[in-house]
Amino acid sequence: MPQNINVHQPDDRFFKSAMSDPEVVKAYLQHFYPEIAGIADLNTLQQQNTQSMRPNLKLFSADVVYRCQLKGSSGQHFHFCLLFEHKSEPDELVAVQIGLYIFLLLREQVKAQKQPLEPVLPLLFYNGKATWRPKRIREIFKGHPGCEVLKPYLPDFDFLFEDAHRLPPEALLKLDLSYFRSTVLSMAFRHKPDLIFEYIEVIFEGAEDSDQVLSIITYILGVAERSPKRFLEELENTEFTTKPNVMSTLEQLLEMGREEGLEKGLERGREEGIYKKSIFNLLKTAVHFPDWPAEKLADFTELSLEVVTTFLSVQSEGDAASLNKYVREDLLTDIPLSGEEEDKLHRLIGQLVDG
Repeated sequence: MPQNINVHQPDDRFFKSAMSDPEVVKAYLQHFYPEIAGIADLNTLQQQNTQSMRPNLKLFSADVVYRCQLKGSSGQHFHFCLLFEHKSEPDELVAVQIGLYIFLLLREQVKAQKQPLEPVLPLLFYNGKATWRPKRIREIFKGHPGCEVLKPYLPDFDFLFEDAHRLPPEALLKLDLSYFRSTVLSMAFRHKPDLIFEYIEVIFEGAEDSDQVLSIITYILGVAERSPKRFLEELENTEFTTKPNVMSTLEQLLEMGREEGLEKGLERGREEGIYKKSIFNLLKTAVHFPDWPAEKLADFTELSLEVVTTFLSVQSEGDAASLNKYVREDLLTDIPLSGEEEDKLHRLIGQLVDG
């Protein structure tokens, strides 16, 4: 049983954890994209390490890249990216993010001198509340006065897109009992927590081991606004085959909470306070010393080089809204700000963008 149960960014963590299981990915392709599954030798699925590909870029909070061999081919492969977007509002420019991802993966193949190049397919899984159909690149430029003349020269591609919130429960219930079904059901009901508990038996019956049970519990605790204690109470009158394992895991979570107590809570608060101070220190230092390299900023602020490098990359785009979103959602995730801190953050971001 892991010692640290983190329910921050539950969608990202749950998606990435589930999609790191080749059996879940195999079922994902077979269900949503049977034409692609039909040409792929799914027994050759191999997850790829993308960390070296994008040390200075944070494109998607949860992304998983696989390489797969084609059926009946002599060593011919293709890549596909399982990309996850969970936002409060649809992202009208998501095609730009996805396009960059495709070409980064192709560039890696060029650098590795792989011949011939292997195709890269983006699979976008959306879990926001609002209805959304992502715009293609050419649609983004629709209305531009030169669009008709320039259209042939604009990059363009179709989306392999699924909206979890729109998936009907009756269709998902027809899936074979599996962790894939548990995962998709949980995420499909993300904005309808009452449905999570209505289908709790079906959701947990697809979990095959304690790690999968723990992943589902952690996700539900993160999105359904239930404390472990209340979750336990709701399960007491529900009967399903994996109930003993689920109850045992929840009871362990409750016990861990009791053991942590006030002292752990205060310590966590102190750690958040120190980290928040370091982030503000990074912003102020970047304002006063705009020419400092990432290494020097990281040493001065005692933040990781990866954090500082990504921050500088977002800052260099010169978009105040993007920088504000990155600082709030990625650097200060779930860390509350006072009114004074809100004003300071707004002022510093303006100075960083406007110079």
